Amino acid sequence: MATKSYLTALQIEEAKAILKAPSIAPGGDESCPIGDEAHRFSAWLGDRLEERLSAHANWREVEAIRLGSWARGELSAKSDIDLLFIGPEEKVKVLVRDFSAEGIKLRYRVPLDQDDWTKGVEAFDVLAMLSAVATAPDSAERLKKQIAKIDLRKFRSKALKTMSRERKARSLRLDSISNFLEPNLKYGHGGLRDLEQALVVKHRLFAERFDESTHADRVFDYYKNFFLLIRQKLHLCEGASDVLVAPEQKAIADWFGYPEPKNFMREVQKGLARVSFYADWCLEVASASKSRIGAVEAPKLKSSAAFFKALESDPSLLMQNRVRLEVDRVFSAEQDGPQIGRLLSRIINPSRDERAMVAFFRSHLIDHCLPEFRKIIGYVQHDQYHRYTVDAHILQVLRELNRLFKHPKRAGRLAPVVKSLKKRDWEVLALASLYHDLAKGRGGDHSHVGLELARRDLERFKKSDSVISDVCWLVSEHLSLSVAAFRENPRSPRTWRQLQQKGVVGNRISLLAIFTIVDILGTNPEAWTPWKERLLADLVSQLRKPETDQILGFGQALKSRKIRAWEHYSESFDPFLLSSLGGRTIADDLKNLKGRAGSEANVSIRVLRRGSQTWARFHTAVDRPGLFLKYVTCLSASGFAVRHAAIQTDEALGVYDWFEVKTKKSQAQVQKLIEFANRLSPTIDFSVKFDSIELVSEEEAEWVISFRGRDQSGALVEAAQALYEAGCEIKWAKVHTWGRQIDDVFGIKPTKEEAAGLIRKLLSRLS
Repeated sequence: MATKSYLTALQIEEAKAILKAPSIAPGGDESCPIGDEAHRFSAWLGDRLEERLSAHANWREVEAIRLGSWARGELSAKSDIDLLFIGPEEKVKVLVRDFSAEGIKLRYRVPLDQDDWTKGVEAFDVLAMLSAVATAPDSAERLKKQIAKIDLRKFRSKALKTMSRERKARSLRLDSISNFLEPNLKYGHGGLRDLEQALVVKHRLFAERFDESTHADRVFDYYKNFFLLIRQKLHLCEGASDVLVAPEQKAIADWFGYPEPKNFMREVQKGLARVSFYADWCLEVASASKSRIGAVEAPKLKSSAAFFKALESDPSLLMQNRVRLEVDRVFSAEQDGPQIGRLLSRIINPSRDERAMVAFFRSHLIDHCLPEFRKIIGYVQHDQYHRYTVDAHILQVLRELNRLFKHPKRAGRLAPVVKSLKKRDWEVLALASLYHDLAKGRGGDHSHVGLELARRDLERFKKSDSVISDVCWLVSEHLSLSVAAFRENPRSPRTWRQLQQKGVVGNRISLLAIFTIVDILGTNPEAWTPWKERLLADLVSQLRKPETDQILGFGQALKSRKIRAWEHYSESFDPFLLSSLGGRTIADDLKNLKGRAGSEANVSIRVLRRGSQTWARFHTAVDRPGLFLKYVTCLSASGFAVRHAAIQTDEALGVYDWFEVKTKKSQAQVQKLIEFANRLSPTIDFSVKFDSIELVSEEEAEWVISFRGRDQSGALVEAAQALYEAGCEIKWAKVHTWGRQIDDVFGIKPTKEEAAGLIRKLLSRLS
């Protein structure tokens, strides 16, 4: 957190007028320098700071030596003020106390030993002395002698280890969505701290290992000016710190001259990624032996295949940097398409080493194989769900695919689906992972544009028609299963039908399910929860069930027969009924009954036999209370026990109830017995008790009541009789019998009395 500014309110206003943006908004091109405005402004700030500090009576006596950003000429309005005092300690304490009372915090130290200022201090304090600046001539001479005493060759190994530990701690602390949306310019990945440490390693501690001027130096110089300007502008904002917070991003983007904040933030993220890479590379070079560096320089990189082979055999940062520097020399837009396709599929193959794939991305070799990839580098999606920039997300999805291939149990309940995938499926998934978000940030539907990019490239790579078809389909529909499982009703036939219409059938169910998992993990690992795992697994299981095909086929059959309200019927009919009799059979029956005139007494009865199951259908064009009770009484009087019931009531259709009955009689015999009982309209008295009667749910439009108990003669009739006498209108019923148990569930219209009172009344009669 940045400290309170050492500037007065008037000086802050003056600073806002003095600080100038570059004439052209930075675009990541080191050949177009940003300029030296940041260092000029730092010098102005330094003068104001020294004016304030030197006004203290003890300033000359404490013999201050500048450290940190002040010494390097990188001050911002709220920079930490780091000082080494070599004067009397009692004078130092008074000065520090007085400025602290004014709200100015000085980070300082006094040498334990005036003859050796490095005694008893951390490695970073010693490193800070290398760029220190004295404020007086006498102090400057003493500082020069102290720096000369530092034996860098003995000290640098310790400094390198300390630096590595500190970088790792910062990485863990700042590895969050927040740091992508609102990056910390000082301590975040690729920020000013990483940049400064890299420069110290490269030019101070291990200078003999590096060329005097490299591409990395140009990157560091360019982004030091860019990030420092941003930080300086940010520190002039009310309450701002080193974090580039969202409320300030637009104002700073406008100040630089970017057309939109997203363009500005993309350049920031690109810069952070580049600095992070070269900072890591500097530490890698510093840690490597001469033989190791020689081994990296040995391979001859004269063809596209040679670059792939080099990264596969040595995916280190050292080799990544070599590929970065040399890939432009070999690659061109006229590369052999089929060969690139083969090499690409090999390096992103989930069965191979993940490190080579990461190196393929970090070396920028991917940019040359897929030039469109450059357009999404650094692109940030400003929400709290997407954890990474788009380019980083694509890599993460591929990494998650790699891990899922090696450890199917990571998919939880969907592990069997992972294990069922064939070699070709994994290639399709890898290619889809590469292309699914490649069109982000272009406006419009990125899935549709991405599909076209995938088709164009895969045809150039000479992939098979079937692979191209599946990859393009996955890119186009990669969000469909996620939306259906987590944002819609995954148990609704409407949802299943929509997925079927999008092509989510057969093997594509498995492909899309696995892609959905890795896409979520690659977006934000915390977003893949047990709840999502269960919903997705349940939906996949449902889509693969034969009865789902029957339900979806039922909808198509209704539509083809031009039955009105077909969509409503296809969602409301009992799946067990459809799977037992077939959707087409029910659709034909509905078509035959369409427009059938009649009264409440005109009942159409139909009996169907399917294998060991016998079903009886009752239809009445006009509904009235007690019809369900009449039908189940009729069946009971005919000597049939009801095993399953599926009832449907609709204004246009009327009453349309199906009952599966337990019998060995022929279809014709059952038909005659039921028609005879219907004409007699019998009444039957039973004495049935249930183990439990429960209110399952109580909604404004519907109450659901469950009757459970032993399978006994007349149980369904008794439950229907009790509901009828209580004044309940039954909207639907699910009657299920297994073993010696029954579970009858009724959906009823709410009554005038409270649901709890109704349950008490039913319990009093039947429990």
